[in-house]
Amino acid sequence: MSKCTTVKFTAKFLVVASGENSAENIPMIPGLENFPGDVIHSSSYKSGKSYSSKNVLVVGSGNSGMEIAYDLATHVANTSIVIRSPVCTRTIYFHWVHERKFLV
Repeated sequence: MSKCTTVKFTAKFLVVASGENSAENIPMIPGLENFPGDVIHSSSYKSGKSYSSKNVLVVGSGNSGMEIAYDLATHVANTSIVIRSPVCTRTIYFHWVHERKFLV
């Protein structure tokens, strides 16, 4: 049995990337209706420019979620990703997102 860790995140913006093929799926999260920041679906995401230097939580690690997290990081947003289960990522990408350094 794997161990789980619960972490409390505080962010001004929330990006939900949990749908399939642009079909919006924003899960029912208790208290979400009172969240004072932006809550958008990945299909509405345009650019990380407006999130520069902000705390952003991306929910979902599919193609959209990972691409949005990457774009947010390139725009110097403090980006976190919530995933359901472990994912296989390339080490170079992992280091870039977490250390905000360009590795070639």
